[in-house]
Amino acid sequence: MLLTLVSFIVLLLILIFVHELGHFLAAKLLGVRVEKFSLGFPPKLYSRKIGETVYQICWLPLGGYVSLLGELPGATISEEDKKVSFSHKPVWVRIAISFAGPFFNLVFAFLALWLLIAVVGFHHLPPVVGRLVPDGPAQVAGLQPGDLVLAIDGQEIKYFDEITEFPEKTGGAPMSLSINRSGQTLSLKLNPESKERQDILGSTERYWSLGLMPSSSPRIGQVLDGRPAQLAGIRDGDLVTAIDGKPIDDWSQIVETVQGPEESRATETGTPVKPMIFEVLRDGQTLSFTVTPKLEPNQTIEGKTLYTAMIGVNNKPDVLVEKVGIFRAFGHGFIESCAIVKLTYMTLAKLIQTKISPKIMGGPILIAEAAGSKIREGLADFIALMAMISVNLAVINLVPLPILDGGQILFFLIEGIRRKPLSLRFKEISQTVGIFALLALMVLVFYNDISRIVTRKVGPPAVVQETVTD
Repeated sequence: MLLTLVSFIVLLLILIFVHELGHFLAAKLLGVRVEKFSLGFPPKLYSRKIGETVYQICWLPLGGYVSLLGELPGATISEEDKKVSFSHKPVWVRIAISFAGPFFNLVFAFLALWLLIAVVGFHHLPPVVGRLVPDGPAQVAGLQPGDLVLAIDGQEIKYFDEITEFPEKTGGAPMSLSINRSGQTLSLKLNPESKERQDILGSTERYWSLGLMPSSSPRIGQVLDGRPAQLAGIRDGDLVTAIDGKPIDDWSQIVETVQGPEESRATETGTPVKPMIFEVLRDGQTLSFTVTPKLEPNQTIEGKTLYTAMIGVNNKPDVLVEKVGIFRAFGHGFIESCAIVKLTYMTLAKLIQTKISPKIMGGPILIAEAAGSKIREGLADFIALMAMISVNLAVINLVPLPILDGGQILFFLIEGIRRKPLSLRFKEISQTVGIFALLALMVLVFYNDISRIVTRKVGPPAVVQETVTD
């Protein structure tokens, strides 16, 4: 709990600081007096005046602000101060200062991803075949679990994702595979199958299916606190060798045994769960543990709550690390940043169009849970989460709502077109509307956060929660 709280506060303070730093530096650069730079909202924890600016840290880390001279509508400014007053600066200066906050969040996300890729590189699974889809293209072609793919159409294959991405490059043309099976090199012909699926926003897309999954060791990488596996005694690093006497040699077998077939593992009522005997190898010893899966809720983009049997573990696959130079990482960081921006805008558009449910929106509680989870998985995952939230913060702030940066920019653009300021009355009404809209949004996300917690506590209908015993 403490780690979750600390990671949440650190994440918020960094992103808020970056955002307000953008406004602050732009104002200083363009000759506007900054009266106050605040991290958090009152009550005040610490403050100090340096030059003409008061710098302060407050107790509530849910936001921050930069107070500029002449920023408030109707403020009285002396003739001497007009040259450093925000409201007396040209329209383009005010737009630049307003845009600088979101822009700095975008730059931060890019720099974080660039650094992350340069230091960590890309992690890939080896090109070893795991579970096959019955009667799928791979099985029809003659592939077997454990086969090592050496080349496709004469091109050397180093990583598993190169196998699944290959049909996209060739338009689904037949693939000539060279594989190693038990030391023997074989040649097989595989015909990709065109299929449809839904992306994470519910849009239908076509893709080339090969009907195979990567091989992944059934070694447990992380046991989540308070979940069935931990309560039963399973630990990080345990190698699962059997479940209910059935041998296990791939992670996908654990998932299928616990959750059932993919097409029916997530339902609105869940599926009955029963105790399972896990046999694991730990320090050369075979140990047995009785684990009863728990039905965990997950929300779809339509707002439905689906329940899936979970035991609270993550796997630890054997990965190959592809080192990326600083210059290649720059390009990848830019591409990843743009992808997050695009996804965020598409999500926002679909929310406005009511194509996805507002129930998917989350607030501080959801962010805190995500921050706590990611920091436990490692600093790299935490930085990646921070980059994603930084982009979200930038995009949301550019929404043309009067209280946000996007609303201010819109007003300044209208003022530039009209060649005269908007009326003080109009600005005051707009600000009031913006505040109420923002409060309504905050109520919604807090409601969603609390609803998720209640749903986890209450669970699915009682008839399904009853433990099945044989």
